[in-house]
Amino acid sequence: MTTASLHVHHVERLDDIPVLLATLKRLNVADLLDRHFPSGHRWKGALTFGDVVCVWIAYITSRGDHRLSELQPWAQDNRHTLQTCLGKTIRPLDFQDDRLADMLDRLALDDAWQTFEAELNQHTVRVYHLDPKLFRVDTTTASSYVEVQSELGFFQFGHSKDRDDQPQIKVALATLDPLGMPVTTFVVPGNSADDPLYVPAIQKVQLAFGAGGKTFVCDCKAAALATRAYLASTKDYYLCPLSETQVSANERRALLQPVWQGQQKLKQVYRPAAEGQSEEEELVAEGFSVDVSLQAEVNGRQLVWTERRWLVRSLAFAAGQHKQLDRRLQTAQEQLAQLNERKQGKKRLTASELAAAAEQIVTKQRVPSLLNWEVRTSGHSKTVRRYGDRPEQVLHAQDHQLEVSRCEEAIALVKREMGWRVYATNHLSLNLAGVVWGYRGQNRLEDNWSRLKGQPLGLTPLYLQQESRILGLVLLLSLGLRLLTLLEWTVRKQLQEKGETLKGLYPGQAGRQAKRPSAELLLKGFRGISLAVVEVSGQWAAYLTPLTGLQQKLLHLWGLPHDLYHRLALHLHKPPPI
Repeated sequence: MTTASLHVHHVERLDDIPVLLATLKRLNVADLLDRHFPSGHRWKGALTFGDVVCVWIAYITSRGDHRLSELQPWAQDNRHTLQTCLGKTIRPLDFQDDRLADMLDRLALDDAWQTFEAELNQHTVRVYHLDPKLFRVDTTTASSYVEVQSELGFFQFGHSKDRDDQPQIKVALATLDPLGMPVTTFVVPGNSADDPLYVPAIQKVQLAFGAGGKTFVCDCKAAALATRAYLASTKDYYLCPLSETQVSANERRALLQPVWQGQQKLKQVYRPAAEGQSEEEELVAEGFSVDVSLQAEVNGRQLVWTERRWLVRSLAFAAGQHKQLDRRLQTAQEQLAQLNERKQGKKRLTASELAAAAEQIVTKQRVPSLLNWEVRTSGHSKTVRRYGDRPEQVLHAQDHQLEVSRCEEAIALVKREMGWRVYATNHLSLNLAGVVWGYRGQNRLEDNWSRLKGQPLGLTPLYLQQESRILGLVLLLSLGLRLLTLLEWTVRKQLQEKGETLKGLYPGQAGRQAKRPSAELLLKGFRGISLAVVEVSGQWAAYLTPLTGLQQKLLHLWGLPHDLYHRLALHLHKPPPI
């Protein structure tokens, strides 16, 4: 009896790589990139420019690392997987960091990227049967340790929610609802104002999907009259909150007077009760609208249009503001009470010092008109007995006490105004529910920024130094962001339509159900899938980790072939030496 010898040549970690590459192929990313960024006669190897970009996106999305030097060794370790998925021969030099750097320089060419992005948008809408009617636009910043090269460069010092002490770039993004997929991305210097960026972002969307009939939801930075006038001139719609620059606090207060006097009826918006629960519908907002006639000059022509302004009171927003005000009042009262405490070694304040300290506290807590305080002074005498040569004497002293009381009527008036915001739109058929739920979807943009700047795409920290390559990297990562949003939306849509949930996504919680799983959680479900290439008696074979029921179901929900992973173990040729 003889025992065949088995030699393990190497093991490849598949994880979610086949899923990512198959989805990029469905999006036709490689062919579109090759059309707008041709490889050229000096390009070597079977892989095209688009093929290398797709592998790069899959690596970044799967591993959360955009460093150029890490792609080549990873591709070498997963050579058989990449060759089978792409159907082409892989060379280690295909992913050399110098080549990748040159590719980033080419992606930064604005005209080529803009036409590529427009074609990719049209193809994505056709393949996934999307309705390009509702878009969201926002901006963010990304800082780095690079030096400011010139006043005309992209990296400049500017206001940032993250870090103001580092040079930064500003990224503008337009996404398509309801999936939050980025459709346009462009980068401007970090010291640029936000207001002028919205019209160029909207124009890029209109280049891909045409003008007219679309709604753009933005924050108050897009509420500039020029931005609203441009959208009205193109027969598109806008929805954005108005800041106190457009509608001051006094103007808003005047509009709300009929409500407080009981003369203006309010419309309500309710959140439907969850399925299978007996809870009643929850009131989330109430409000009313007024129409305003506006006029502005657009491209040398005077434009007149009607804008509907919705005054909306969010109950959750109001409750949060009430809580903050109560907390500030309590803090101020506690700090004012501490001024009256006497302790050993604590300096006794004079009346003027006590008044100044009280004024500082109420000003810091922003409650100057909501608390009444007064310094009361009382005098007393103390007789000191004669001692030695010192005669008996009477000492006169004054005690200063701070008395504090709440102005309940003023507090009630302040709370009455809380929770109200003014939203502007030229979409006159949009009702209150559409305004409330439409703007509340802005959190999808925040999710995109978290993915782009954090994990898994990891734009920051930036390891590159040249600005053109950093610009190309932002555009490359926007493709990864598009990939994640499509994977996430497809599964959520299928689950919602079928009324199903997924189990087994949470480690250690096999029975926990997921109704709206994130793309990161879905891709994490493919971790641990490996392909072992072995030699048995001179014959080469591949052994694949069996897919679980959850993994097979995810492939079905994505519309991917059920044998997507099994193909990697078929038709295996002798692998190259390690």
